Amino acid sequence: MRRIGSNIRKQNADAKVNRPTRNIIRYSEQEAPRNDYPRRIVSPPRPKSCCTDENRDMVGKVQEIDGFKFCYKICRTCGHAVKFFFPAVESTSPAVKEYRQWKRYTVQ
Repeated sequence: MRRIGSNIRKQNADAKVNRPTRNIIRYSEQEAPRNDYPRRIVSPPRPKSCCTDENRDMVGKVQEIDGFKFCYKICRTCGHAVKFFFPAVESTSPAVKEYRQWKRYTVQ
């Protein structure tokens, strides 16, 4: 007799590292802007004129996935949220090096 769920493949450590990150921002016109970081951020779907870099606050801490650093930023005035990726600098991460090689190849 088989257990329920026994046909689900077990993921190894490499599969967990390479999986896409879950987006916690939900864009909605019906719901009011709300910050429930780290579970969910409710945001208006479009930025307004108040959404400048100086008017956005960083929420939580800087996270890194495969050598790419990002954080969530929310506008102080209207609540519009974005997932902000920091510019890539010289890194020793193999994922970043592989991405740069791939990008260099596609540009040529």
